[in-house]
Amino acid sequence: MEDDNEIDFDFEGAYNELRVEYGLPDFVKLGEDFDIEKIADKESEFLVREIRRTINEKLSAYLHLFETLINPSAPPMFIFSILRGMGESDKEIVRDVYKKLSKLQIEVMKLDTVYSEKDESEFVVAAFNEWQNLKGIVFKIFEGFEENLEQDNGAKKSAYFG
Repeated sequence: MEDDNEIDFDFEGAYNELRVEYGLPDFVKLGEDFDIEKIADKESEFLVREIRRTINEKLSAYLHLFETLINPSAPPMFIFSILRGMGESDKEIVRDVYKKLSKLQIEVMKLDTVYSEKDESEFVVAAFNEWQNLKGIVFKIFEGFEENLEQDNGAKKSAYFG
């Protein structure tokens, strides 16, 4: 009789029920951007909250990086190389992305205070849509960082070994 308790949780099926109810993003697309499948084994009465927390993990990591770029206080050494190569327009883009991520972070704090499946779902939709707008910008920023590091490393080599 214990086998009844060991029925596999259908994460995607449960998500799709919520998707219909709240207009959530496509399961596969959400997984591509936020790795929600890592919580698939986590059966919960609060599935949307778990998804929101997974989304927040990624967004918080980016928020922390952009905060370090805006206000470097004992950052890793590679950050200094990136900062030296950033122009004012790049810095403005970083500040804009940071502001948008900060707004999402404030919303997360509100959601952690008072639970509402509807509000959690609205956040998932809003965060997913915001990320669709930001990820191309973030990718270009990282390409610029990569170029800055390569240029900075080339300058150091010639200064030290030239």
